Amino acid sequence: MARLRSLSRSWERACRGGGDKSKIFTFKNASAKEISDRCLTCHTYGEEHSNFSRSAHLQNNVSCIDCHSPHAAKEKQFLMKEKTPQLCYGCHQEVKQQINCPFRHKVNEGLVQCNDCHNPHGGFLSRQLRVTSGQDTGCFKCHSDKAGPFVYEHEAVKVEGCAACHSPHGTSNPRLLKRAQVNLLCLECHAFSADAGAPAIPTFHNQAQKYQACTMCHAAIHGSNSSHVFFTP
Repeated sequence: MARLRSLSRSWERACRGGGDKSKIFTFKNASAKEISDRCLTCHTYGEEHSNFSRSAHLQNNVSCIDCHSPHAAKEKQFLMKEKTPQLCYGCHQEVKQQINCPFRHKVNEGLVQCNDCHNPHGGFLSRQLRVTSGQDTGCFKCHSDKAGPFVYEHEAVKVEGCAACHSPHGTSNPRLLKRAQVNLLCLECHAFSADAGAPAIPTFHNQAQKYQACTMCHAAIHGSNSSHVFFTP
């Protein structure tokens, strides 16, 4: 009902012009903020659009009609100008290259959509990321087995999130890892430095090629309920 009342008020304001064309709002020379403010007079209900004023899109002069076409939409749903992900690729070319990597989320196949993980209308997190209903990282919506809670948590997950080890859009490495060798990825944090004290790799570790994957022993790296060094129970 509140939405209907708002639309009714908008219609009343439009009728007050008395046929004066100068009072008609035109999008042609309007700024991105002016255009978006006009759209948001109606589209402000619910959390989907409520944060658009702080969105990265608006801050980069992307308005509603850069993605939506109220009169000549190619997609019926949401009046989109183009089907996703092609619409997103128009600006995010670097992501398009990552999605074409050998190991990737199945975005081009339609199994995952950009707005499953990102809210294009803005949010409180960096990169306009969505969260689960429990306010956890959006990755756990699909990868719930990694969510926990765990007695022993991997600090990297809590501090930096999944992207500390994984490239979420795509990479040339299995499991979307940032490094081809697991041990090199682990050693970015677990390595000797002058301030860190003793080296993280004890001398009894066999560093032969076939033993260099840390996850051969430390298998529960996303969290464990039985081992503070993430051994498999």
